[in-house]
Amino acid sequence: MLTSTLAPASQTGRSALGGLVAAIGRAIETAPPEQLPQAVCDALRDRLPAAGLLSAQQRQGHADRYTRHILYAHPQGLFTIVALVWRPGQITPIHGHYTWCSYFILEGDMQEEHFAWDPATRCATRRGIVHRPQGDAAASHAGMEEIHRLRNDGAGTAISIHVYGVDGPRVSTHVNRIAELAPA
Repeated sequence: MLTSTLAPASQTGRSALGGLVAAIGRAIETAPPEQLPQAVCDALRDRLPAAGLLSAQQRQGHADRYTRHILYAHPQGLFTIVALVWRPGQITPIHGHYTWCSYFILEGDMQEEHFAWDPATRCATRRGIVHRPQGDAAASHAGMEEIHRLRNDGAGTAISIHVYGVDGPRVSTHVNRIAELAPA
């Protein structure tokens, strides 16, 4: 579910978002392409958590699936910042990315399951699981070399902040590149 929401209602929230946007913009302008996702990840670590970043509306999830709230879309389409709200047990499909991605666990605990891509079978095989506690961050390049699946494995709501190298209107169609799991 993709929801476009307004900027944070408070001055504190607007300031936090503005600082985050500026830090990500600097990372994109200065990092070489092979280091860009990690540079954005470092910017997330430096700027988050930030008081008031999300409004009450942007903290709302959906009972049946994780929810995306667009926080900022760069006017030239260089990147989009999205808050994902996860209820307990909610999970993404197994996927690679059409674009680079960096994310930060703002609240709660997440689990990231990693997969290897087999071009011969065009399927993914399990490689391992990483626990992503609040304050952790990760980054990946576009392609099928860094396939993963995210899940809220905690008892409460989790919120993650994602930055994708795609313009806002294309977040729901040009980010996740779905992969099938290889038969056991």
